[in-house]
Amino acid sequence: MTQRSFKAAGLAFGVTSTLAFAAPALAQQDTQAMQRQLDALRAQVERMEQQLEAQQSTPATSDSQDVAQTRELAEENRSLLESIQNSQISGTLQLNATYNDWDQVDKDTAGDMDFGKFVLALNGEHGNFLYGFDYRFYDGYQFLKSGWMGYQATENDTVKVGLVQTPFGNMDYGYLGWYGTLPYLSGFNDNQNAGIKWDHTQGAWDTSLAFFKSDQLGDSNEHYGANPVGSSDQGNSAENQLAGRVAYTFGQGTDYTTEVNVSAKGGQLYNQNTNESGDNWQAALGLNGSYGNWYTLLQATAYEYDAENPDESVSGVSDDVIQIGAFNFNYLIPAEGQMYSASLAYSMNVDWGDIDNLYFYNDFSYISPNGDYSPSGDGGDVDNPMLNDLGMKVTAGPYYAWFSVIANKNALGYFGSPTDGDWHTSVQSNFGFNF
Repeated sequence: MTQRSFKAAGLAFGVTSTLAFAAPALAQQDTQAMQRQLDALRAQVERMEQQLEAQQSTPATSDSQDVAQTRELAEENRSLLESIQNSQISGTLQLNATYNDWDQVDKDTAGDMDFGKFVLALNGEHGNFLYGFDYRFYDGYQFLKSGWMGYQATENDTVKVGLVQTPFGNMDYGYLGWYGTLPYLSGFNDNQNAGIKWDHTQGAWDTSLAFFKSDQLGDSNEHYGANPVGSSDQGNSAENQLAGRVAYTFGQGTDYTTEVNVSAKGGQLYNQNTNESGDNWQAALGLNGSYGNWYTLLQATAYEYDAENPDESVSGVSDDVIQIGAFNFNYLIPAEGQMYSASLAYSMNVDWGDIDNLYFYNDFSYISPNGDYSPSGDGGDVDNPMLNDLGMKVTAGPYYAWFSVIANKNALGYFGSPTDGDWHTSVQSNFGFNF
């Protein structure tokens, strides 16, 4: 009877966990239910251990086979309990308010408020086995940002397989504000690719090597990091890529650290319209500084996409650009050039009622194309793209709010801004909570 009830408790817990992942909108309630199930399962384990002790103290009335089976079942459930306790479920719900100075409707209505995103994430470990995923819901589309299985081979070595972050440039994001920089929008920072990655840490040194079979899971533009889009007019996709990054941190273990990093990535650029392969490469030199409450990032990136495109008269897209995509949107960047970014931020803890932190930031980035560049892909030429994000973040417990003033000139037209050689401004606020 005890064995059947113990299995039933495990089954009930498994069903509860499955429902928690199947209904993200009820994630917070499911987390509370999961905790109640964990408490009940823990009590079951304790009662089972007490029963085992009683059986061992009265061998004349105990059946040795039943005792062995009961002990095995208890250990299986304890292992399951420990594994679940080492998993962390987290998420974010965010709303967005925007005012664009080029939009007549925004001028007439003082901007608009929309659903921003819902994020559901899981990270955990079981012994030397690691795992994690991050799934995101936006207005009209959704995607897996990252999802991987890992193994802690040694104290200093980790291997991950799946949709993992590319080891390139300043990590993890490559910017300090909310909106990002042109290298990020171009896919050179905070990008995820499908493959295998090895990370090694030794003192102040960090080394990463990776092989990516494909840039994303599928050929669409519904993903987080920007990559060439196979299902576009131009038709390129990055395949069979190698990436490596080496970083050294000065002052490691102190409040004043400076990381210097160098990275490179490259491989096959397959065109699905011509069925021919070109190639691509990127290289970056970065600096990541943390000095008490101050933070800074500097990065210089050089790159080239040598694509085997269809004839321009067929695709309507110039060979001077490469068509990439992210967040359900395609856009064009120069096919060859250099990108520069500089970021500065200051974090200040405060005690203003429930407000506990103020964070100020500025991200500036710049593209210097080799040759002509036109965001419309018509073979024309515009001034070098520039983007600046100035703002602050307010944090109060689980709640947060970002306030950004984003100024740009010819900056890829990523959020609908005209690419007419003039400066345009978007004022954005994003607020939500983490759980």
